[in-house]
Formats: sequence, structure tokens, C-alpha cells
Amino acid sequence: MSELDPFETRFAAAYRRYLAEAPVGADPVAVARRVAAAAPRRQGLAGFRPFGLTPATAWVLFLLAAMLLTLLVGAMLTVGSRLSSPSPAWDPPNEAALPDATASKLQAQLGSAACRDVIGLSAAVVSPAGSWAGAAGVDAAGTAIKPTSAFAIADITKTFVGAEVLLLASGGKIDLDAPVTTYVSLPFETNGATIRQLATMTSGFPGLPVGLLDLQVPKDLSHAWTAAELVALAKDQPRQGTVGGPGSFNGLNYVVLGMVIEKVTGEPLATVLRRDLLAPSALDRIWMQPAEKPQPPLTVAVDSFGVKVVDPASGYLPSLASASTGQGGAGMAADAPSLARWGYLLYGGRIISGDLVATMTTKVADTEYGAYGFGTMIADVDGQTDVGHAGDYMQYSSLLHVWPGTRTAVAVLAPAPGKARDHTLVDCAMTLHQQLPGG
Repeated sequence: MSELDPFETRFAAAYRRYLAEAPVGADPVAVARRVAAAAPRRQGLAGFRPFGLTPATAWVLFLLAAMLLTLLVGAMLTVGSRLSSPSPAWDPPNEAALPDATASKLQAQLGSAACRDVIGLSAAVVSPAGSWAGAAGVDAAGTAIKPTSAFAIADITKTFVGAEVLLLASGGKIDLDAPVTTYVSLPFETNGATIRQLATMTSGFPGLPVGLLDLQVPKDLSHAWTAAELVALAKDQPRQGTVGGPGSFNGLNYVVLGMVIEKVTGEPLATVLRRDLLAPSALDRIWMQPAEKPQPPLTVAVDSFGVKVVDPASGYLPSLASASTGQGGAGMAADAPSLARWGYLLYGGRIISGDLVATMTTKVADTEYGAYGFGTMIADVDGQTDVGHAGDYMQYSSLLHVWPGTRTAVAVLAPAPGKARDHTLVDCAMTLHQQLPGG
């Protein structure tokens, strides 16, 4: 190849300077002007050649132009990826009280037909317009329920464990698509089920032996069950679907995910959740039982269905034995204001990043309880999409609904079983949301 003439040398030098200094997403017009200014064309004609270039010069310019175009395309793709990134986090929760008129309407709804079919309940709202908490009725001991009364929140625990799994995965400590047996050993065939499949209810694992627990737990309410004991009990239970197949709601998945969190961190599940999720969000009235004991005021649940598992003297909800069977699937307790705040912070991208929220709220499976994402139930109600979780376990019912469209979180808790499944709490939450601006 022949030597570069002075123009070619100047153009190459200008291009090299541009490569060293160009910002991502630079304006291509500005690029052209900058390079041209640094390496002006020769003036005049030497025969009929475009821009007066020799064939060698034309080839050099062609190659440099191709390289420049590649750089600019890459820059535009980078800018495009930034523009399509998840929405920014919601504003911090508005902790100011809702206007008196709105608060009065909300409190009145707790005694309406939508919320009345329960001995008592507590509810809370966090919205852009402000926050509210209220209560009505009594618990099983006849004690008036307060807005700050603590309840077991059952399956809503899965939203915390799901968020923690995604945090650990984003930090490289968990591979969501690795078999769960990469991290923990289980006493049954897993068929290669992955962390992601456990989290999205598509593992095909055997189910928790709820009937057996109903028989065993009342025998010793002071016994602290372990995750390993629960997994061992499930070993010979019927399979809930097939791995990677249609979804089937199975609490054992999250018991095992709690074990995975403990394995990869080397710390108890309660310690990890407190450090990564609860403490940074000032959620000191949410507890991971039994490692953490809920603080008063506590509610006493209704013992029903012939299963006597409530022990008010234990300080656990409803007892040490019952609480410990929940583990990473249903072991947590909270008051309604804290739970509503958790829902707002979580799904508003203020605890985990927007891309992780998108993972949690993207439908993966249809279960017997509706659409399911990653530790999150998903529903379309009256043309609006709401996310969150319901809970119904060991004599407590709970509900966390978050409406992304109105950036509103509603929590409803009751000290009685079956009230999430029979839609009492759902109807109550919907009625509360309707009282709000834009609800």
C-alpha cells in the first residue's frame, strides 16, 4: 500500500483524536464537522475526481468512514438501551396523613359490607396523596385491634424472599438458571428444577404436607420447626405439576429458597432480610419468625377448623410451632402500615432496581390462585393491573395489593383463616382503593 499523503495523515490523526475523546451518544453531524475541521480537504481539481482525492485517499476515507459509522451505530444502540430502561423509582412515600374527609371515608369502609365478614381487621394505605391506617373489630381474645397491631402475614413472606433472591442474583451470588441442587441438597428428585422455576411456581416439587402439619403442630406448640424438617416431611408427598410445566402454587418452593439464601450468605434468613431489605427501609415492625419475635401490640388469631395452634403466651403469631413452619414461605409478621409501606417501596423500585421489579411482576405461570411472577401475584381488576400477594396460613389472613397505575399500596390483615381465599380481604382492599383520588 502506498504511503499516506498529507491529507490522509491529517484525517487519520483527527479520527484517532476523536476516538479518544468522543462521548457516548455523540451527534454524528458534530462528528463530521469536527473531523472535517481538523483535516480540511485539498482545494481545486486534478482531473475529475470526487473532492479531488486520489484512489489511495478514497480507500483510506472509505475505511475510516466505515469505522466511524460502526462507532456511531454502537453509540446510538447504547442510547436506545438507556431510553428503554425501566421507569425511574417512584417518589418517596408520602407520610403525610390523607385529608380528614378521605380518612373518614376509609375508616367507614372498614365497617361496610365489603370488609365486615371478619371478626376484626387492620388496614393501611400508602399513596401519592398521603398515608392512612385504621382498624375495626377485635381479635380472638376480645381485644380491640389497633392500626399498629401485629399479624402473621403468611404467604406475603414470598415477596421478601423473592426480592432477596433477585438481589443476591444481581450481585453474582446466585444463578437464577442454575439447578437448585447447585446450592442445597434435597431428599427428593428435583429433575433439574432451577432457582427461577422455584420462584415462579414451576418447579414440579412435592407439596407441603399441610394435613400432616395440622396433626403434628398442635402436639407441641413450643417446638421450633426447621426448614430441613419441613423438606423431609414433603419428601413423599404428591408432585405439584411438572418441572417447567404449568404453574402450581407450592409453599415448599420458598422454604427451599430460604435455605438457598442461608447457604450462599452463610447467615440466617432473618439476618439477611433485616440487613438487605428491612433496615434500609426503616421497616422495624416487620419480623422474620421465629428468629425475630413480633413486638406488641399483638393479635390473637381464631383457632378454627379443629386445628388448635394458637399460643398467645408464646409471643409468636400464632405460636412458636406454627410460626416456624412458615419459614421462607410464610413465616413473617407485620403490622398493616409497615406492610403497605413495604409494598410501595418494593414495587416502586425503591428497594430493588426497576429491572428486578420488572422480573418480579412479569407473569410466568398461571396457578390455581391466578397469574404468578417471581414471588408476586398479578391480577387485572377493573382494567387496572395490581400486584402483590395474598396470604392464608395458620389462622391468619393477609393481603397486599399495589396498583402501579396509581402508585398506591393497600394492606389488609385479619386474625382469622380463610379471608384471603373467600375474597373478603380482596373486596375490602378494592373498596379502600376506590375511596382514593384516581382509585
